[in-house]
Amino acid sequence: MKKLKFLFIVLFSLLINNFSLNAAEVKGDADVYKVLMHKVELCTGHTAGDFDDTSSSTTQCQNAVVIGESTAGVEVDIASVAAGAVAGTFGNPALLPLGETYTHARFHINRKMTLRTAAAIDTTESDDTDNCVTITTTDAMYGSGEDASRTEANRKYTHKPAVAEGGTRAEMTLYMTNGKQQGETSDNDEFKQCKDATCTAANVEDAGWNYPANASQLVSAVAMQTMRDTVSSDQVALIYALSSPYTVGLISPTIDMAFGTQDSIVAEEVSNDAGAGVCRFSIDEPVVTITIK
Repeated sequence: MKKLKFLFIVLFSLLINNFSLNAAEVKGDADVYKVLMHKVELCTGHTAGDFDDTSSSTTQCQNAVVIGESTAGVEVDIASVAAGAVAGTFGNPALLPLGETYTHARFHINRKMTLRTAAAIDTTESDDTDNCVTITTTDAMYGSGEDASRTEANRKYTHKPAVAEGGTRAEMTLYMTNGKQQGETSDNDEFKQCKDATCTAANVEDAGWNYPANASQLVSAVAMQTMRDTVSSDQVALIYALSSPYTVGLISPTIDMAFGTQDSIVAEEVSNDAGAGVCRFSIDEPVVTITIK
């Protein structure tokens, strides 16, 4: 059976709350930006709804047809691909009914991303964190030096590590931590912010994280699942409008996505009780355009 080849690049938004450490954000480029894609669906229509329901809603993604799925996930390094090109082979044209028109696509991707700063980022803050680079992720960054159970696997959604500046530039895993929707009341306790490079118990602080509550708070997507502490899945769902509706014909289509990884890493200074500054990294939302030909 003939395979349907798609060019996929999936990026998403992590909106940052003004958590209690409140540092200025400085953006930098990524020369490695890996995402894991788990499922792609096409939708015949989209109606705005609660982002808590985005992954399964039958109104936010109407008459959904799964065109590609992988339990383990297909890894795509966005930064390695020329603008507007590639990323995976998903799907089967037999799954798309002839004559049906699709207007949106729903992507299910992993909450884990692997990024590398293209160059050092200067946060311009008072503790002079002027050499922030991503480094290799270790359990020690999550506090395993004090307690062996404090590992990346156990704390990936509940703790956000900090990095000492001036390290050896390398690929680093970043996660979508637990959070709430923008506009909701918060005690700034959705996750814990580590304030030193080994996440010692004495240097951890409650912090809050905002996810979008509606499409106006997103750059490219029209819906994004809220990653609350009640979500057990390692995947997040996003819905994008196609650049124009696509009607299924006899010729196998391709999906082109325009993207960029410029200014896609956000660096901030985190100050600890010793008065020393460390770096924390987050992901910014680039513009994504999806076209089916």
